[in-house]
This record gives sequence, C-alpha cells and structure tokens, in this order.
Amino acid sequence: MNIFLDDRYSLMLLRAAAGKSNGLALESCDYMQPEALSLRYFRQDRLGISKLLGYMYVRDEDKLGIVVPCAKNRIRSQRVDCRVLTRPRGAKPFLRLTSQDKENPSRLVPESTGVYVMSATNVVLGMAGRLSKLVRTDKMTHTKAKLMLLKLCLELCGTYTHDPLNPHTGKVFYRTMPWLDVKTLVNELEKDGREAGLALAREVASMAYDNSGSPQESLMGPALFFPDLYGGLQLTEFSANESLALTPDERQAIGGRTITPDFTMGKYRSVVEYVGEIHNEGENPQIDHVRSLDYQTLGYREFRLNYDDVRTRSAFMKSAARIVHVIAQHEGPSFTKRFVRLGSSKEFINRQRTLFEVFRPWLR
Repeated sequence: MNIFLDDRYSLMLLRAAAGKSNGLALESCDYMQPEALSLRYFRQDRLGISKLLGYMYVRDEDKLGIVVPCAKNRIRSQRVDCRVLTRPRGAKPFLRLTSQDKENPSRLVPESTGVYVMSATNVVLGMAGRLSKLVRTDKMTHTKAKLMLLKLCLELCGTYTHDPLNPHTGKVFYRTMPWLDVKTLVNELEKDGREAGLALAREVASMAYDNSGSPQESLMGPALFFPDLYGGLQLTEFSANESLALTPDERQAIGGRTITPDFTMGKYRSVVEYVGEIHNEGENPQIDHVRSLDYQTLGYREFRLNYDDVRTRSAFMKSAARIVHVIAQHEGPSFTKRFVRLGSSKEFINRQRTLFEVFRPWLR
C-alpha cells in the first residue's frame, strides 16, 4: 500500500529530511500522480505507519492529510483530510520517504507501506491554495498571504530549514541543500491550470530569490529592498546571493577568490552581510575577516548586520539609516526625507509590523 501525503505533512517531511532528523531522507521516484488508498474503511492503525504518525504527532482524533487522483477516490472519514490532486506539477512531482543510512534504516520508515510526499513546487502550490482561501473569506489580507508564501519559498529555495515539528521556535538547520530553485518554480508554475492558489503562487515566485542562508537573512531582503506596500524600504535595486562580477585584475588582487555577498547594491558599490551565530563557529570568523578585507581592496562598502541590528523594528530602522546615509550621498537629501517620512507613517509602520510578524512569528 502507498500513501501520498498532502502539502502540510509533505512540508514536515521535507524539513525533516533536509535537517536529517531521525535519519530520514527523500529520494526521487517515478510516480506522476497519487494512488488511491486500497482501504475501504479508513483506520490509522491499519496504515502500517504508526511510528511515523507518532513522530508527526498525528493522534487517532487528528486528521491525516492525504491526496488522491480523483474525487471518486476520496475517503469519507473524520480521521482524514482527503484532497484531490489531479495534475501534480513538475517532472518529478513526488518523493519517496526512505532512510539516510540504508544499512541502519530509520524506525520511522515503514517496511510494508510506501510513504510519498509532494515535491517542493507542489507544496508551495498547496500552501498557496490554503492562503488564497483565507484571503477569499476575509481572514487574511492578500499582502500578508503573499509574505507568508514568500517566506516559505525563500526557505525551500534556501540553504536552511526550520524544525519540522516546531517551525516557529524550534531549531534551525543551516547549510542544507535547497529543495527548489526559483527558475524551476517559475517554470513549473507556468503551465495552464485551475488550482486555487495558482495566481498567488505565480505572484510570489516572481518575488523570490535563491540561496537565502537563514531566517533573518530572509527577512532582511524584503525589509530592505521590497516596496513599502509589503513593509519594505525599497532602498534600491539589489541582487541576492550572486557572486560579484570581477575583472581579471580585481580577481587577482584578492587571490582569485569568488565573493558572494548576501545582498549587493551594485549602483552604490555596496554590500550587506548578515552575520548570524553560525559566523562565530570554527574558521568562520577568519573567513569573514578575509572577506571584509577583500571588499576594502575592491572598493566596496560593507554593511555588516547582526541579530541585535534586526532584533526589533526600531533596531532595524536604525541599522537601515546607515545604509540610507550612504545612498543619500548619491541621490540627495530627498532620499533621506523619504526614509524619515516612512518611519513616521502609521500605514507604513503597520505594514512593516506585519512583515516582521510573518518572518519572525516567535516574537508575537
């Protein structure tokens, strides 16, 4: 028997596999659409995945989210949330749950039941559908829904992942392999379709970028560079996690190294780096020091922000003021006046508050 999990439980196992929790892993498979459950009467204890359900905190009274290929395959039970997924997107729309160490398999991977999760694109689309429903029923603004989906996209396209069981306050796993990249996401969402969240997913995919390294870094991009409609300061055009385009002479001057800033403001020859806790580990302080020297050699101004610099909105605005001061030297006093005007606008403050609450829900 095979079980195909919905977007909520798929995201949980994507995070678990990225963080290598309990030895779990996910591997590619050839399924192009889900299979219907072979059970006539649904009972969780007959699925053969009791340990996995325990890990995911799915109790007998909870609803397990699964997907089926068509409406006639839906199981009508109070213990299952059964959704129809007719046309999953992507060349490999599902991944099979397996063990990281095949010789010592995880106890959470069932022997007789295949457990399959949605690919990252289909998780994004599923979550977009849920958020779109909240917008339609006036339980959430469209802007907040976009920010929440953007946060998910930056994680799935990034090199970190949240705790699968406690994404708000649990441990963050760093230097993970991305499940997705923005180009793939955009391409897989281009196909015609009638999914409930397709329009929202397409909007957000055009805003996302690759290789965000931490939750704080994911906040900084929108906060510094997105339009004020989303609570951002829209300081200038930027690139995220892209290597500097150096001339042969510049590359030789820094020993042939490649430098990839968190954010680059090319017009002002400046970069922004977020220095999180991981930068204090091992050789990272020395690596950071060398990179700072390289920026000086290349004539780039470096803005280094740490947790205290973005801990609160007021702290963030003080940090941003340093960047504004440099840009104003090029753009004139009107740039500073705009920054001050935003900082005193109740409408902008509310939008910025929403941005911070979405990306940092543990501080509510």
